[in-house]
Parts: sequence; structure tokens; C-alpha cells
Amino acid sequence: MLKEPVVSFRDRKPDIMEVESPYRMNIPLLLLTFVLICYGMVMLFSASMSRGYAMEQNPLYYVINQAQWTIVGIGIVMVLIFIPIRVFDHWPFFVAAFILAVALAILTWKFGAVYGGSRRWLEFGGRTFQSSEFIKVAIVFCIAGYRSLIVRVRKAGGLKCKNPGYQNFFDGFIDLALPFLAILICLSFVVMQPHMSCFIIVMAISAVCFIVSGIKLRSWFFGGLIILLVLAIALSAFLIFAKEADRKKLTDNFSHVGTRLNIFATIRSEDDPQEDDSETEADENEVYQNRQSIIAIGSGGVSGVGFGNSRQKFMYLPEAHNDFVFAIACEELGFVGGLSIIILFWAFLCGGLSIAWKAKGDFPRILSVGYTSLIIIQAFLNIGVAMGVVPPTGITLPFFSAGGSANLFFLVAVGLLLSVSRSGVSRKKQPIGE
Repeated sequence: MLKEPVVSFRDRKPDIMEVESPYRMNIPLLLLTFVLICYGMVMLFSASMSRGYAMEQNPLYYVINQAQWTIVGIGIVMVLIFIPIRVFDHWPFFVAAFILAVALAILTWKFGAVYGGSRRWLEFGGRTFQSSEFIKVAIVFCIAGYRSLIVRVRKAGGLKCKNPGYQNFFDGFIDLALPFLAILICLSFVVMQPHMSCFIIVMAISAVCFIVSGIKLRSWFFGGLIILLVLAIALSAFLIFAKEADRKKLTDNFSHVGTRLNIFATIRSEDDPQEDDSETEADENEVYQNRQSIIAIGSGGVSGVGFGNSRQKFMYLPEAHNDFVFAIACEELGFVGGLSIIILFWAFLCGGLSIAWKAKGDFPRILSVGYTSLIIIQAFLNIGVAMGVVPPTGITLPFFSAGGSANLFFLVAVGLLLSVSRSGVSRKKQPIGE
């Protein structure tokens, strides 16, 4: 009768089991977001107190308004963190987001409040809401959801043409042309407000999202051909059938683009804008504001004139609390203060991309890259405008500029980004044994 060999205790191999590490949120990115919020609130107070006192008889007016929106945003972040990101990876969510984005764009275009010659705001109960801020967040969400759906359908054997000869055109239409044209429909109502800076930012972010979504090269080629064909047909139809009044209205909507490029050329030159008779009063005001921003940055030197001691914010720089808060930060805190803001946003970029690198699946990867790009592109465009190296765009500095709805949706983006870091990334497997 055979007996089993006896294995000594020393020769026995322990039973090993691998388990995945627990979900852990990206704490550095969370802390960095709170640093940006607090830093931004302090600089907003300094930049806006003179305007708040002059316009509203309350130096804390803009800070209080910002704080109210920010508290709501922080509450949304706390909720989103604990919702697994896969919950949102279903087609009803991105379809609803797209429909709402288009509806808000149309409502703003037709019934929005007009400030500074643009119809970009909706008014609710005495508060203003900029619909374009929701659209920026919604478009990234829609692209991520759409691409994730397409990948799942293809894995299940769908989206096949009966005639293989048309497969490349069909793939190009599904992968690129269809979502691009859908985004363009939404943005067409944004352009009519007019709001070209939102159009530029959303198109840039959409391009980034498509690049990281794994679209094949042949789909880019055939999808691009379809897009060019559709745009050519649409433009030809407009030129043939549109009335002269409609053409003039469209031209007027884009006239401010040329104006701002002219402003950029003027502030980069040594000429005095007042010597040019072709300059309108509005153009001179824009040139004045951009030059005052550059003066504020230069006045700060290395260490600044001291917190709260800015001279430009006393109505010399009209939008000191909004588009040019970075210039006030540089004036008061100097090169050190301006550099600290840039470093914080670079750190946010690194944190967001690290989450995207570890993301498991198309939906969390596109979402994390898109929202990181949204905040970083907008931040560095704003800083570039303040420094005079980018044509004026009229966009805010995330977490710093006055703009409650903008900060609210930036925080929604951060909340979804942190949700990806907690439940949408690959987790390490750790061995445990006896």
C-alpha cells in the first residue's frame, strides 16, 4: 500500500491568496483642490474689495457670492467621491447630459441676459448662471460615455456593415463624424450668443478626448472626410439660401474675434492706440485694460507690493476681480506669487494625468483626461491673456476669478475626477498567506 510522502514543516509552502488593495482616493489631488479654492478666495477678496465697495457698498460682495457657490460645489464633490464611476457609464446619462446642454444653449441664446454686448447668462431668482460652464463639463462627459458605449457594442459584435467595402466609411462616421457634428450643433448656439472662447475651449478639449479614446487612424481619415463634406454642404446652402440680414448677423457675431486679435497686435506693438483713428472707443478700452494688466504684473517685481496693496484694482483695471485676477496676484505677491499659482496648476495637471494613466476602461480614462485638460487649458489661457502673450479670450481663472457657476462646475469636474481615482483605476494585488 502506497503512502503519501511526509513533508516537513520547513518544506511546506504557505497557501498564498492574492487580494486587490482597497479603494483609495487620490488624497494629494483633493488637498490640492482645497489649496486652490482657499488661495483663490483670498486673492479674490483682495482683488474685488474696492469694486465691491464701489458697486455694491460691500467689500465682501464678490467673496460671499463665490463662497455660496463653492460650498454647493464642495457638497457635490463629497457626494460624487462615494459614487462608483461605473454607475455613470450608461447611455441614458450621457444622452440626458447632451440634451440638457443643447437646451441650455438654446435658452441662453434666445432668452439670456445681456451683459457687455453678449447674451451668455440665464437669470434665476436674482442670480446669474452661465450655461457655457455646464456645457464644457457635459461635453467631456458625453464623449466619454459615447466612446465607452461604442467600444462595448463592438466587443459584442455590433456595428458591422453587410457590405465590407463600406465598413471604413461607417467606422469613420460612428467614431468621429457623428459625435463631432453633434458637438458642433450644440456649440453653434453658443457661438450665436456670441461666446467664441467657450467654442475654442470645448473644441480643444474634445480633440484631446478623441485622441485618447483609441480611435483608429483610418477612422480619423474617413471621419474627417465626412465632416469636411457636411461642413462644405452646410456652408454652401447658407450662402445660397440665407438672406442678407442673416449673413450680416452672422458676420457681426464674429466681428469681435477680429477686434480682439487687433487688440493683441496693438498691445504687442510700441504704437499708441490713440494715434490710430480707426480704433473705436470699445477697442481703446480693451487695449487699455490689457495694458493695465501688464503694468500690474510688472509693478509687482519679485516679491510684490504687499497683500492688499494693489493700486491697479482701484478701478484702473476694470476686470481685476474676474479675467485679470492673476495680474493682481502678481502685483501684490510678485513673481513668487504668480509662480506659485502656475506651479499649483502644473501639480494639478500631473495629478490628473496620473489618475488617467491608471484608469481602467475607456470611460474613466477619457473622463479624467478631459476634465484635467478643461481646468488646465482654461487656467493657462487666462494667465496668457493677463501676461499679454495670448489674444484676449474673456475666460476666467479656475478657482480664482469671480464666477460662481464656473467654480461650481469646475468642482463637479473635480468630483468626477476623484471618483475615477477611487473606483475607476486598476488596483494593485497584494499577496496574503498563512
